[in-house]
Amino acid sequence: MNRAQLMDAPVGLLPLPRPLMTAEVLDAAFRLFRAGIFRCLPYSGLAVLVIELPKLYATFFAASYASPGGGIYVFPHVEIVSYLVVFLFIVPLLGAITLRLDALARGVRPRFRTEIFTAMKRWPAAVFATAFALGFPATLWWLRPALMNSMPTEALMFVAVPVLWPTALFVLAMPAFWSDRLNPFAAGVQAVRLAMRQSWRLFGAILATLTMVMVFIVLSAVIIGMMSTLFGRADLFLIATVASMLYLVIGAFGVPFVLAVLIVAYQNSKLRDQVRRGVSA
Repeated sequence: MNRAQLMDAPVGLLPLPRPLMTAEVLDAAFRLFRAGIFRCLPYSGLAVLVIELPKLYATFFAASYASPGGGIYVFPHVEIVSYLVVFLFIVPLLGAITLRLDALARGVRPRFRTEIFTAMKRWPAAVFATAFALGFPATLWWLRPALMNSMPTEALMFVAVPVLWPTALFVLAMPAFWSDRLNPFAAGVQAVRLAMRQSWRLFGAILATLTMVMVFIVLSAVIIGMMSTLFGRADLFLIATVASMLYLVIGAFGVPFVLAVLIVAYQNSKLRDQVRRGVSA
């Protein structure tokens, strides 16, 4: 089999043969990620670029519009509105990535037109499902500056583990919405119902995933710190450029991996629930 045939071959991880342990979920997710990374790269690269647009604008284009107090956004609440607009635009992109990975996992050949049509058709409902799934961690990330000012970094890292626990209750709403074509309310109910008895497994998978992604982010921060020491303040523009490129590359690869973990974790949670209730798959 040549390389072109290997790229076109479907993965076929689903349905799962049996309930998986946490390490097996991560292994299956990595195999799905490895098979679909280059196919998802256009979607994920565009999604990360959209996420980085406010930061890129603030870094490279808004210096002359900075307010006297040091803020980039002159008008009140413009920053909040900009991130809300970014959220609206990344929702269909996350949906397209999820649909492509789900098709690969089921052994179905991905179809670009079908993915785009489905993502655009379900865009309004997907906004609510994505907000339900990612609203809690996004809120914590938004409050991060205030939390870092209120307590030491070590205490914040210690508190972050139990605080992130509720994320496991909601985050499966995204694969439930896209993979099973549920409406936002049904996807939320399904996510909470599946996670209630397995929250510790889901949290372990989420924590391991975030840890792996954070390793690359910390590595980027180390590289940026070394560059700032070597080049000094005279090359802040170059350092900001390299930093943005590093975060774009890491995000373009990290987003499909996180979604692959969610897809496998969701299917594994459904299978465990069926086994518990004695229902055949």
